Amino acid sequence: MHAQATASQPATLSRSRIPILPRRPKWSFADLKQRFFFGGNSLKSAFIVALSGSFPPGEKEFIQSVRLFMNQVRDPKLISDVQAFIAQEGQHSLQHRLLNEAFDRLGYAATLISEQFEVIEEDWARERSDADRLAVTVVMEHITAVMAHFALTRPEEFDPLPESLRELLLWHAIEEIEHKSVAFDVYEECVGDRNLLRRWLLQQMILFPLGTREFQRMLLTKLGAKPTWKERAEMARYLFGPGGLIVSVLPHYLALLKPGFHPWDVDDSQLVEEWKDHLQAALS
Repeated sequence: MHAQATASQPATLSRSRIPILPRRPKWSFADLKQRFFFGGNSLKSAFIVALSGSFPPGEKEFIQSVRLFMNQVRDPKLISDVQAFIAQEGQHSLQHRLLNEAFDRLGYAATLISEQFEVIEEDWARERSDADRLAVTVVMEHITAVMAHFALTRPEEFDPLPESLRELLLWHAIEEIEHKSVAFDVYEECVGDRNLLRRWLLQQMILFPLGTREFQRMLLTKLGAKPTWKERAEMARYLFGPGGLIVSVLPHYLALLKPGFHPWDVDDSQLVEEWKDHLQAALS
C-alpha cells in the first residue's frame, strides 16, 4: 500500500525533529581489560556482550528492510532522513564489530553470536514479506529508542563500565533517538498497517528478551562461568527492581499500541542536545 498525498498532509512526510548526524567515533577499547567488566558481575557483563553481538546483523536487516521501499518514497526530506539513517546504522554495525572483537579477546564468543544471529536473520527475512520485515524494523527501532531514552536519563547505570564502552553506548543511544522516526515514517507512507505493527510488537516483546537471554547463557557456558546467587540477584534488580530497565521501559514500549502513536510523541530533542555536549570530545 502506498499512501496517497492529500492537501491536508504536511509538506513533508518526515516528522524527524532534530538533525540526523552520521558520526565516525573511534575507540580502541584499550580500557576494556576485565572479563566481567560490568561491576564484576558475569551476568550483567554477558548481557551487554549478547546485545552487542546481535547489533551488526540487526543493523544490516534494518537497513535492508527500509531500502526495500525506497522506490516508493518521493518526499525529498524523508529520502534524506533515510540516507542519514543508513549512514548511522552502518557506523553502529562497524563500531559494535570492533567492540565484539575486543570482547572476543576477553574470552567471549561475541563474534560467533553475530555470525549465528546473521544466519537466523537471513533465514527469517527469506520467509517474510517486505511489509513484515519493515514492520519488525519499526518495532525494533521503537524498542531501541526506548532503551536509548533510559540510557540517557539513567546514565549512572553505566558508571561501572570502562569509559570507552560507556561512551559507545551513550553515543549509540544519541543516534538511535536522532533517527527514531525514520523507519516509522517510511512505513506510514508505504505500508500504513498499524495492526501489523501491533502484532509484531507483541511478538518481539517476547522474542527479543528470550533471544538475548539465550545468547547470554551461551556466552557464559563457553566461558565456563557459573553466576553466583549474588550476581543473579543483582541482575534481577537491574532488570526488574525499582527503576530497573524492564520496569522503566515497558510502559514506553506499549505506547506503540496506541492509535495515532508517533515516535516523536516523546520529545527527546533537549536530552540529545545535552548529551551531545557531554560527549563532544568522544564524538568529534
